[in-house]
Amino acid sequence: MGPFSPAISFADASHEEMLSLIKKRFYEFIPSAHAGAYIRLLYLRFFLKKLSFRKGLDAGCGPGLYTFFVAEQFPEAHVTGYDISLSDINICNQNKIRRKIDNVTFKPVDLSKLSEPENYDFIFSIDVMEHIRGNLLVFKNIYDALKPGGIFYLAMPYEPGHRYLLPRKYFSNYLSWAKREHVGEQYSLHAIADTLNGLGFSLIDARYTFGFWGKLSWELDMLTENYRTIQRALKPFIFAGGYLDTLWRNGPGSFAIRVITRK
Repeated sequence: MGPFSPAISFADASHEEMLSLIKKRFYEFIPSAHAGAYIRLLYLRFFLKKLSFRKGLDAGCGPGLYTFFVAEQFPEAHVTGYDISLSDINICNQNKIRRKIDNVTFKPVDLSKLSEPENYDFIFSIDVMEHIRGNLLVFKNIYDALKPGGIFYLAMPYEPGHRYLLPRKYFSNYLSWAKREHVGEQYSLHAIADTLNGLGFSLIDARYTFGFWGKLSWELDMLTENYRTIQRALKPFIFAGGYLDTLWRNGPGSFAIRVITRK
C-alpha cells in the first residue's frame, strides 16, 4: 500500500467517508489551504530536502503549522516550538496529542528573552519578526542559540516595498490588521543581509518571494475569502500560481523575503 493509499476503498466508502479521505490525503501533502501559508510552506519544503539536523527550533510557532510539518519530515530529529501566545501553545499541545507526534515540544517563550547558547543546529522563523518590535535583539538571541555551523531560515513580509497587482482599496481589512499587528521592523533583501551579516551570520541564500505569481494567488485568495464557492473554484489556479512563484527569481516590489544563513 502506497503512502497515499486509503485504508478503505472508494468503492466501499460512503459519500461522507470519501470526502473525509480526500481531505485527509490532501492535507498530508498540503497542510494549509490558505494561499499565503501554502506558498511559505512550499519554499520551506523545497529547502528541507537539502537539510539534515538533529535539534530544531520554530522561533514563533503560532498554532504549529510549520513546526508539525518539519517534525513529520524529520522523525529522527526533535523540534521545539516557542511562542509568546499561551493560547497558541495550548492549541499546539492539544494537536500534538491528537496527531500523536512525539518529536515536538511546545513552550510559551518570549523570543526577546531567549537564552539557550548553542542549543540548536536548525532554527526557522516564518512570518514572526514583523510582529516583534525591536526584533534585532531576537536575531541576536537566535544567533547565540545556534550551534556553530547551524542554519537559520527566515521568512517575513516586506510590506514597505510591496506593490499590489489589484487596487489597494480591495485589501483595506488586511491593511488595517497589518497596521495593528505588524509593529516589528521590516527589511529589504539588502538590509536584512547586512543586518544578519553584522551579527555574524554567513549568507547562504536570499531572495524575494511573493512576486507576480505569488501576489496574484494571495490577492485572489484574499478577495474571495467571503465567497467560498468562488474560492474553491479558483483553488487549483491559486495553488498553481503559488508553485510558479517558487520557480521565478522575484525582484523588488515583491511582498516578502526568504533568507537562509549559517552561523
